[in-house]
Amino acid sequence: YDAHLLDPLASLQFTTGTYYMLASSIKQLAKDLCGGRCVFFLEGGYNLSSLSNSVAESFRAFLGDRSLASELDDPSYLHEEPLKKVKQIIEKVKHIHSF
Repeated sequence: YDAHLLDPLASLQFTTGTYYMLASSIKQLAKDLCGGRCVFFLEGGYNLSSLSNSVAESFRAFLGDRSLASELDDPSYLHEEPLKKVKQIIEKVKHIHSF
């Protein structure tokens, strides 16, 4: 859960809605592949507010409850991804590997 945008560690901009969507996908995969069985281990997450909301959203998804992400997430916290920097790095890697 340290990928949440409020978490100080990863800065991946996941929201509680992201965790709801991921849990929904895992639930469907578990249903399709292993009779609906799934195990969760809590690891990571260093912002207690975002951690508790994201874990709750994950379980809402597994229980089939509606997401509360629209009430929990503040879109003003999101920032643009550094697209220019990523493109520069891709070009550098292509050059190094002669692509």
